[in-house]
Amino acid sequence: MLKHFIWGFDGTLFDTYPVLIDVFVDMLESEGQSVDRERVAELMAISAKTMYGAFAVSEAFITNYKQQKAAIERERSGPFPGIHELLETLSASGATHHIVTHRGTSIHALLAKHELTHHFQDILTAEHSFVRKPDPEAVTYLINRHQMTLDETIMIGDRELDVLAGHRAGIATCLINERPNETVATYTVPTPEQLHERLLT
Repeated sequence: MLKHFIWGFDGTLFDTYPVLIDVFVDMLESEGQSVDRERVAELMAISAKTMYGAFAVSEAFITNYKQQKAAIERERSGPFPGIHELLETLSASGATHHIVTHRGTSIHALLAKHELTHHFQDILTAEHSFVRKPDPEAVTYLINRHQMTLDETIMIGDRELDVLAGHRAGIATCLINERPNETVATYTVPTPEQLHERLLT
């Protein structure tokens, strides 16, 4: 039985990608670049680092991008349908929840706005300076810190790098992807809305 849930954030708990993509595309177009929005979405689905590299953006551009999207997403982004209820149900059954994300402290404002902070015992962000996923360092840290039993723990995310981190830490994994390619994930679901069925049955 699963008791410990380690979550990604963007594309897993919160529907932030539309805002992240819009801001990135707008910034590139303001510099005179012609951008394929679908291409940006595909690259972001791999990782932000991959997206930055593909468009060869500068560190100054990245800093400005993070500032702009943080302000906009607070107004436009929220949890996927059913996430509130799923966390409530799991927490009521005694489950623990944790987040491992590459984003920075902007996560705290989003969680607080939607009254979800209290569900999470640990939130590891970029500021904690763990090696980025798919390295399992942050996941292993949580397992050891909270003395999680491996067969009672699962990593959930929308990218292969999320499930690779969990897989390499020796725990079950769930990939959220409508068209999964080859994956190491223990389970797959097409959308976050299907997590309820997978995790509670």
